[in-house]
Amino acid sequence: MNPYIGSVIFIVILGGIVFHLLRTRKAIPSFSIQELVTVALFCSLLYIAILPFKFGLSRIPIIQSFFFSIPYTAMLFIGIRLIPRAGTATLIICGHSLLSQTISSGVNPLWWPYALLAAFVLELYFLVTKSYLETTRNALGAGFLRGLTVYLYFYCFSAPFIWHQFYAPWYIAIQTAQGIAGSMIGASLGVYLSKPIISATRYGGI
Repeated sequence: MNPYIGSVIFIVILGGIVFHLLRTRKAIPSFSIQELVTVALFCSLLYIAILPFKFGLSRIPIIQSFFFSIPYTAMLFIGIRLIPRAGTATLIICGHSLLSQTISSGVNPLWWPYALLAAFVLELYFLVTKSYLETTRNALGAGFLRGLTVYLYFYCFSAPFIWHQFYAPWYIAIQTAQGIAGSMIGASLGVYLSKPIISATRYGGI
């Protein structure tokens, strides 16, 4: 079996596990119009957050993953902190993925498993820990898991299958380690920056 197809099957199973847990816990999410607007806003903010990477930082050799992960994870986690419930990570990550494809290269379903995996892993982590980035420790764990998962999947499955680019194990290890470090830094920033935003939202009438 093609490794990419096998990874897609695994992601579908992972999504089924997340849905089963939500159903058994009677926690199927529902969102208000205001929350959906907030999600749409953060899909756009995620795209804006990585523009410096697209316009220059991606050309810096070796350490691209580090520079990409920090603003992306910080903005994503701020959005999750504003709407701390199941489904928020999936909506923001997949919404941003579709927005990026629409603006740049065009919609390509082959990239959807990458976004779904990034979303489902976080959703499962939040369900297991019963915390939506409520502590720095929880956020660091989520950042570590995000960095480990998305970069291993990208360099081992997505890039080889879609771009036909194959990477040496040492290169994958370096990029994954940087992705983990950047994601954990971004997680800390996201939790820190979300606090005044949450206060303003709750008490400032925004």
